[in-house]
Amino acid sequence: MSGFVNDLSQLQKNELIKFNEYLDENIEQIKKDIESKLNTPSSPTTTSTPPESTTTTTTTTTTTTTNQISELKIWSVNLEKLSNQRDIVLLKFLRARDFKLDAAKQMLINSLAWRKQFNVENILNEEFPEYYKEIGEIWTKPDIDGRPIMVNYYHKINPDVVFKDGVSQFVRWKVQQMERAIHDTLIPSNWSIEDLVVIHDYKDVSIFRTDSRIKQASNQTITALQDNYPELLAKKFFINIPWILEKLVSAFSMLTSERTRSKFIICSGTYREKLLKFVDVDNIPQRLGGFEDNSIQIQVVKIESQKNHIIDLGKLDSDKTIEWEFTSKVFQKDLSANIISSINGSGSSNNITIEGTSPSPSPSSPSSPSSPSNISNNILLAIKPKEFNSGSIQIEDDGYYKFSLKNHFNEPVEIHYRVCTKSRLTQSVNLISKDLENTKIEKDNQIINQLEKEDQEKLDNQEKEKLDNDHVALI
Repeated sequence: MSGFVNDLSQLQKNELIKFNEYLDENIEQIKKDIESKLNTPSSPTTTSTPPESTTTTTTTTTTTTTNQISELKIWSVNLEKLSNQRDIVLLKFLRARDFKLDAAKQMLINSLAWRKQFNVENILNEEFPEYYKEIGEIWTKPDIDGRPIMVNYYHKINPDVVFKDGVSQFVRWKVQQMERAIHDTLIPSNWSIEDLVVIHDYKDVSIFRTDSRIKQASNQTITALQDNYPELLAKKFFINIPWILEKLVSAFSMLTSERTRSKFIICSGTYREKLLKFVDVDNIPQRLGGFEDNSIQIQVVKIESQKNHIIDLGKLDSDKTIEWEFTSKVFQKDLSANIISSINGSGSSNNITIEGTSPSPSPSSPSSPSSPSNISNNILLAIKPKEFNSGSIQIEDDGYYKFSLKNHFNEPVEIHYRVCTKSRLTQSVNLISKDLENTKIEKDNQIINQLEKEDQEKLDNQEKEKLDNDHVALI
């Protein structure tokens, strides 16, 4: 979606022109209308209350804020002057009201009043408790079009912690999330980037969670965002969603407009393929199926159909561990990998196969030649049950090793991978240090216990001596 005039129909252009004319001709009246709303006790623009006075935020509540409107501004865009940026903002309100001008005008006025009442202009200065970082974040890297990505981890919400002081703080935090994405990406782009991507992670969320505070917070958040952040959503992913909830979301989406429905992507636990259409693989965090170790450069290779890509690992000794990760936009079953070893320079080689479709680690030992999966020197390696292939194997013999990726797909495939070797010695040193630390702690505990025992014996002797003296005194 583009906010620029050249992409509009003639009817839409006419409505935008009228909206601009309305602003230019009624600036002072609009300010008075907003001030009137703010001075009305039961203002209809209030979607949630200001935060309670707590020590967890640096909020200055709106009770100390003057209701006088000096300038019409939203998201750093001056609404009093004609500009491309103002066109983009006005188009968002027009689209949200299906280009019905009167409804779009009222929505804008209500939103400006709400921003003043909710003290939105200062919300980026507020601080929230640390546990909010666990339930939501804005990724440090954008999608392929430069749009910010906002992620909400609903399974991390503990109602007794998050809502211990009510739901208003949560709503303010969600508003801050939106303002942060706009401030950090959309505004610096001069609104060439005008929307964002949202990911809702429902992993391990029970559909039977009925905590009333969650429902209350959800309703207030939805109202605040729908009424005041129109047309800022590019795509919304519903990932790790239970199948029952998937059906409910699908049914609900049928009640929305086709434009809104086209933004929803419901992909349950198989979200990797769809997510990679919008986000580069090295921009996905590990907790959502990204690479675990981004300190090692991720390589990209395009492999032709039915061809292999060989990574020469060179000569490795039995101290080494080979680690790998690879992923692609195609189905995982169309990829496979092998570790080819030539022991002690011999002409023969072992072919260690990594199964791409294994949903969980194999019960067989990954390195034992006598395991049931060993067929003609092919050893089935266990992989972690993740959204991409990853794993490791401890080398048992010195030799020359290669890592091979094969494309079984019927067309060329771009694969992202990382393969590295690590020394077991480093891991052993860490384990030895840990053992020494545990031994020292154990010895310290023994000394403490011995001292406590001696002290107790002294107290017992003193008590016995006191009883003896008391007995003598009584005689």
